[in-house]
Amino acid sequence: MKRLFVSDLDGTLLNRQAQISDETARIINKEIAGGLAFSVATARTPEVAFKLLAKLNLNLPVILMNGAVVYDMASGTYVKKSVLNETVVMVLLGLIKTKGLNCFLSALDNNRFVAYYDSVESTSLNYFRNEMIMKYDQKFTEVEDLSLITGKEILSCMLREPKDKLEGLYRELSVVKGVKAEFYPDIYSDDYYMLEIYEETASKQEALRWLRTKGQYDSIVSFGDNLNDKALLEESDYFYAVSNAHPEIQNMADSVIPSNEEDGVARFIEQMCRME
Repeated sequence: MKRLFVSDLDGTLLNRQAQISDETARIINKEIAGGLAFSVATARTPEVAFKLLAKLNLNLPVILMNGAVVYDMASGTYVKKSVLNETVVMVLLGLIKTKGLNCFLSALDNNRFVAYYDSVESTSLNYFRNEMIMKYDQKFTEVEDLSLITGKEILSCMLREPKDKLEGLYRELSVVKGVKAEFYPDIYSDDYYMLEIYEETASKQEALRWLRTKGQYDSIVSFGDNLNDKALLEESDYFYAVSNAHPEIQNMADSVIPSNEEDGVARFIEQMCRME
């Protein structure tokens, strides 16, 4: 049986320091060398994800930005992408402005990932931007107005604020055609929620379905911890939640495995490989 293992990153494969531990890297690399088909599915942007994954010898396509893009680690190219319509982006920017909120727009420019912004008035987004620059050297580009770059290949619109500031916008997005939204807690801060808006076909589920077909896998085993992993769960034959996962995700999983601090995913995979 040809089987693919897929893990979420933050809160699942990564520890509390947002790092892949040496032990997890050792186990996963050993199993990949032995023939393990292993990939990841994350909300992280390409620049950040590549740095986080540097310890792993990945050779398969990876799912990034909650399924908005699939990047082939072997060829170094984006093999699948879901781009927001220009008119839809203008509508989104209008809604965000009327709510007194700020956002980042993520795009591909000549196959290069770029994050755009036109204001750092939001304390939360300003902190997030500075953290991404300091920790991961992610590039941000300031523009006079985000409406000026709507003709580019826009992959996502991202906001990060306290939950009550985003709930109204999240509800209104349900009537905007051509988009889908992921709204979930920031696992690194109890004070904030993430609201990520994508083209309507972008999801971990669709991207994983594409990987299944592309690789002709008979089954998929996946791992996750947060509400945005529901789509991953729905496309997998078996889904396991780490013990630090959101209670709702634990209840939906086939089983609960040790936490991200205990190298739960890597040790579970190692155990499964030994049984074969």
